[in-house]
Amino acid sequence: MIGLDLGTTNCKAVLLDASGQVRAKASESYKLLVPRPGWAEQDVRLMWGAATRVLRAVAASEAAADPDILQGISICGAMHSLFPVADEAGTPISNAMTWADARATAVYRGLIAEANVHAIYRRTGCPVHSTYHLQRLRWWDRVEPEQFEAAHLWVGLKDWILHALTGCWATDLSLASTTGLLNLRDLTWDTEALQLAGVRSSKLPPLVSTSTVVGGLTHEAAALTGLPAGLPVIAGASDGATACLGTGIATPGQTVITVGTSGAVRKVVDEPWFDSGERTWCYILSDRPERPLWIIGGAINNGGLTLQWAREKLYPDFEGADGYAQLAADAASVPPGAGGVFMLPYFAGERSPHWAPRDRAMMYGLGMAHNRAHFARAALEGVANCLADVWDALYGSPRDEQRTNDGKSAAQVVRLTGGITRTPFWAQILADMLGVPLMALDVADTSATGAALLGMNALGLIGANPEQSSGQIAATVAPGPVYSPDPERHQFYNQHHREHKALRRGMAAMGEALDNLRESYR
Repeated sequence: MIGLDLGTTNCKAVLLDASGQVRAKASESYKLLVPRPGWAEQDVRLMWGAATRVLRAVAASEAAADPDILQGISICGAMHSLFPVADEAGTPISNAMTWADARATAVYRGLIAEANVHAIYRRTGCPVHSTYHLQRLRWWDRVEPEQFEAAHLWVGLKDWILHALTGCWATDLSLASTTGLLNLRDLTWDTEALQLAGVRSSKLPPLVSTSTVVGGLTHEAAALTGLPAGLPVIAGASDGATACLGTGIATPGQTVITVGTSGAVRKVVDEPWFDSGERTWCYILSDRPERPLWIIGGAINNGGLTLQWAREKLYPDFEGADGYAQLAADAASVPPGAGGVFMLPYFAGERSPHWAPRDRAMMYGLGMAHNRAHFARAALEGVANCLADVWDALYGSPRDEQRTNDGKSAAQVVRLTGGITRTPFWAQILADMLGVPLMALDVADTSATGAALLGMNALGLIGANPEQSSGQIAATVAPGPVYSPDPERHQFYNQHHREHKALRRGMAAMGEALDNLRESYR
């Protein structure tokens, strides 16, 4: 099975066999487009070009030399993207908003004046926020009315690529659950959400199960990819859902933390769960009626993005990976707490648990004795603090007495994936911050692997359900190093995190005061 992962800035394809081994893989990057402050777009045609090339590379691999062994393509994609197309052929009217796009923040006040946003959260599992389709569609209607009226369909990047491969429009229930428009109880588009967004269900792709074979590969797509025409294409899921599957996570109670460009804490549950403070989301992992599963959690905007900023601004005298290595070495040379220096790493605003797209990054506590080593450690600790904010929303606080939302202890080994695993010192900071052991998994392309797993499950090639088949994959995942929390450092970081939260509250109040002052000037 080929698993195709359509990321925000990177496209990956893997060829997975039934034992869970990756037999071939390919990837290609493309730029995130930022035409204005607060905007973060992607051109779906750039993504399509990359997708065809990585599929062609996998098709040309020695492992795929016999076309009869290929059973299908299963797709996953980045969540929250949205753009209009002009016709049934899918002609884009504009670039797609990505998860990092914050322009829809401007319509929030009007929305909360019209609707009970708390009830919407309890039905859709998505807080009312600029990340989700409800606000984005209202923004389009008010700011770009000509584009809004010209829309034949409103689609996501994965929906468009799926159509390009098969000629069929569809969106899977997993990805649909991340839009803020899907009613989690009856698995249909939510009537009130659609009314508030100003669209009819006919303006959205038809809903299908994650295991649906949407269609066969068209002759045009086959010519571009080097794959056989008619090859089954499975709907797949969100990249967050398949990232869980790709690391062997599909049993209620299991948790995985991923830190790549952004970051996320995801926990598998067997029934929808909603946070009383609306700090977290609830998405579909598996929609199989005999064993439905959900993931609850939160995503932060600034994970590796923070590390990238620190490397570029603080270590311009180092080339490539050497800059990151020096950053980690410098950070390790100063004690926990970075000599009183805090970084609030909100370079791209923030999602969970604060839902504050207007937040901006800040350094606090600088003195004449501080140097870039202190700043480097503050950057790593800043991301760990943001993940601790999400962790506390899921498991409760204080973190030295972890409790889950069902009252059970959270003292388990949590899987850790993403770029953070290549910086052991950073992984140790996170373990010390959370107070739980973290197992770093060196699993290449977890989302693409999970998508392939989902496709094999859909065709009955492995497992009776995602939980069972994911267990098969889990057996093939080599255990990585476990970072156990140091009790003294954990005690220190509990206080450190309280100070971080106090600083964030102060920063938010300061930002509001500045906004009010600027408004008075107008």
